[in-house]
Amino acid sequence: MNELKKEIERPELFNAIRNSITDARFSAKKLAEVFTDNIQPLRMEESENVFVNLSQNIQELDCFMGFMAELREGMRFFDGFGLPPDPISSQGAGMNLFQEMNSSLASKDWIMLSDLIEYELSPLLLREDEWLGSLSDKISEYDA
Repeated sequence: MNELKKEIERPELFNAIRNSITDARFSAKKLAEVFTDNIQPLRMEESENVFVNLSQNIQELDCFMGFMAELREGMRFFDGFGLPPDPISSQGAGMNLFQEMNSSLASKDWIMLSDLIEYELSPLLLREDEWLGSLSDKISEYDA
């Protein structure tokens, strides 16, 4: 970690990353939870309330993805942490999933969308939370 301490030329960026991880982890877990909670209603009914909730969840996911993109950009300056790419950006997993979800929305295939949320999106968000936890651990090691 001593090499990393020498590398950190942008302490304000480092501090912003460190200070945002707790909120990002909460957001990842909460998004996984709210998407999961809305799976059954999406499978069972086509009510306005279901689609309002889904729309809000998607907007919140978009905000989270924007944050993760900024975090990835900031992490470019800290290669010394040695973390693998985050799960969402790893091998385009997130992009492929979002394209499939978009196709399901466009074709109004609510069962497919529900399956994508349950079996792919929610677990992906939970893996993202774990990755953020690893990042937090690396930062704690640095601070020690």
